[in-house]
Amino acid sequence: MRLFLTIGLLLVTTISLPGTSRASEEEEQAEKTVGKPKIEMVPFNFSVIKKGVVEGQASLQFVLVMENTTDYEFVRTRLPQIRSDFNTALTMLSRQHFNVNRPIDPDVVKAYLTPYVEHRLGSGKAEVFVKQALIHPN
Repeated sequence: MRLFLTIGLLLVTTISLPGTSRASEEEEQAEKTVGKPKIEMVPFNFSVIKKGVVEGQASLQFVLVMENTTDYEFVRTRLPQIRSDFNTALTMLSRQHFNVNRPIDPDVVKAYLTPYVEHRLGSGKAEVFVKQALIHPN
């Protein structure tokens, strides 16, 4: 009985450790963005299509965080082009990686969209963050 309790406690401890480090990483990122100018984008709503069949609906909302206030106006004027790039990218990403039975991984989405932001704005002008990522089966 003690052996099972010890093994169970060990498993719970090792499982909970990675989650706490991820939470601390997210807190560090949040602290880095405090006080920086940001633009909240209108949510992207689109169908998740696999093999020509609509499997569900996805809704994603993003926040663009600029390094300084001088980049804010530059980014704001490029917002329609960024939105168009994101729309195309999310459609392709949804066909490859989204599944209506699993939640959307915001790290994958961020990594996929970052080159689009850097291409449109230049390197280091803005950083994209996933504010909301929902997926619903039909």
